[in-house]
Amino acid sequence: MRLLLARHGETDYNRRWRYQGRIDLRLNQAGLLQAERLRHRLSREPIDVIYTSKLKRAEDTAGIIARGRGLRVVPCENLAEIDFGKFEGMTYAEIVKSYPDWQPSDSSFTAYGGESLEQLARRIRAFENELRSDNPADANILIIAHSGSLRVLLCVLLGIDIENWLRFRLTPASLTAVEDFGQKPVLTLLNDVSHLRIKYRE
Repeated sequence: MRLLLARHGETDYNRRWRYQGRIDLRLNQAGLLQAERLRHRLSREPIDVIYTSKLKRAEDTAGIIARGRGLRVVPCENLAEIDFGKFEGMTYAEIVKSYPDWQPSDSSFTAYGGESLEQLARRIRAFENELRSDNPADANILIIAHSGSLRVLLCVLLGIDIENWLRFRLTPASLTAVEDFGQKPVLTLLNDVSHLRIKYRE
């Protein structure tokens, strides 16, 4: 099984370096263009099904990529971004100033009314089990989600402790690939954004 992992395109909060979490923003104009370029990048890739977070920025990206290909799109609650609670809408500097006891690498830390890293990991493990049970061994699957949920998914797939999630960088509309999922997964592509520098023609 081959997994393609794509982060959604840019939103206004991404541009302003604000934590979004469950704030349900749509793609901005730059994000729409990024999603179009990601669609072109994936146009020759075999894809059997798309799994997407239900948040609008991911669903918008999935809809653009699926357009014209007749691909089945499966919305999945477990792929939602981590709930940042009271941190949502704030920048990193604002969080550190207002909540100096924040421990971003502590998997049990709950973000003041939000979700802990371990709670996110439980959702992601449930999603991994869904992938295994609902798809054939030779499937090609595109997963569109968020920086947090995709980084934890990479940890789970590769057998890495989830507290290493911040060691992966996944920028908007980036593409990552994991081969041989279900056997011994191999990371073959990480945070590739080469398609964002190319002007495609329809």
